[in-house]
Amino acid sequence: MSVARANPPPPPSLWRFCLRGLFREYGGHFFFRLALPHPVAAVRALRAAARLDVSGGDVAVPAPASGPPGGPRPIVGLGFCLKPLDPPCPAGRFNHDCRFLEEGSGSGARDVPAPCRACAIRELGLLALRAGAAVYVMTSARDILFDLYLPARDRRLFSAGFFALCRYSLRPFAAGLLAAGLPGRLWPFETGDCRDDAAWRRADLGDKPERTVLSAATLQRIRAALLAAPPAPAPAAGFEKRGPILFPRAAAPGPATP
Repeated sequence: MSVARANPPPPPSLWRFCLRGLFREYGGHFFFRLALPHPVAAVRALRAAARLDVSGGDVAVPAPASGPPGGPRPIVGLGFCLKPLDPPCPAGRFNHDCRFLEEGSGSGARDVPAPCRACAIRELGLLALRAGAAVYVMTSARDILFDLYLPARDRRLFSAGFFALCRYSLRPFAAGLLAAGLPGRLWPFETGDCRDDAAWRRADLGDKPERTVLSAATLQRIRAALLAAPPAPAPAAGFEKRGPILFPRAAAPGPATP
């Protein structure tokens, strides 16, 4: 007999989330680094994010109406809490690492380690590589600000984003994307996700004993979105780590033909 899953609670008010955040470290960084330099854009981003319907299977974050174009590649962001627990992830948990993507993504002959076989980060990371997308294993709100939002706004590193995270974070995360001028699509976890402020704050510090899971339908939608993305102009040999983000590494040129 199947057990029905309880419906997730409604997401918190974005304004309440922001007010709570102002009294925490990451809130000050968001305010002084992202909102204060561009206050009008920040208010517009908050208003637009507050209007988003986050009750369905995915959320589309629109592109800015004006501004310079984005960078040459999309980025795929996946919560660290997708990492396996038993057996544990060989790269550890609360970090930006994926040993398989960093060391073995370019070799089809390499055996997949047992913990990685059912890991969504491995599967979606390989699809991202095909599309020429960068991969970011997301941890804390502070890291997401400095690793994703600010580079997207200031250096236009990415053209769009695909992100998997807890439903509780959808509107705040969308507000950051809107303020950074980065369009994207967000997919919520089905189980194991943070559903209140206390759980979210603990996970933001790395205290996340549950493993999050994407539903089969959501996983299929993400696969379809990545497979529909135009393939990279040149095949990538694998990933290379630049700071906390994995970027596709160009294949070495073959021997010159005589």
